[in-house]
Amino acid sequence: MLIVCPDSLELAFLTGALSGHFTVLAARDADEAARLSAHFGPCQLAYLTLDADEDPATLLKELDGLAPRIITLLHGPSPKRLSGDQEGVCRLPLSPGALLARTWQALGLPQPGKLPCRPSMSVLTSEEVAFLLGRPLADAQAVGAPA
Repeated sequence: MLIVCPDSLELAFLTGALSGHFTVLAARDADEAARLSAHFGPCQLAYLTLDADEDPATLLKELDGLAPRIITLLHGPSPKRLSGDQEGVCRLPLSPGALLARTWQALGLPQPGKLPCRPSMSVLTSEEVAFLLGRPLADAQAVGAPA
């Protein structure tokens, strides 16, 4: 699973919603997505967040070959031009449950009943999530803080 989202908070939310059930690669732009894909291999599905004024065709072209299915997550109204390269379009905000349901559907997998999350498979550590959210680390405050 690949998520491409320039907003750090939103990227952390989307990654957190899916990483308990899938292996997730989180990227802020197409270049970072390409580097991750080169290192870890292509993904089965990619989510790409777009604002209403962004051109999906350009961004989809940059992600070509990184995932066979791409779902666009949109803020605001749908863009006037949608590309045929997309598996689907979802409007944001989206609840974690709805995102998971859409992911199971896109992958052609039956949606499981109440399965526990796989916490050990999370891509982001609690420190990384804190960093993405802009929270200072407790150790950095205690060690580097002036007396």
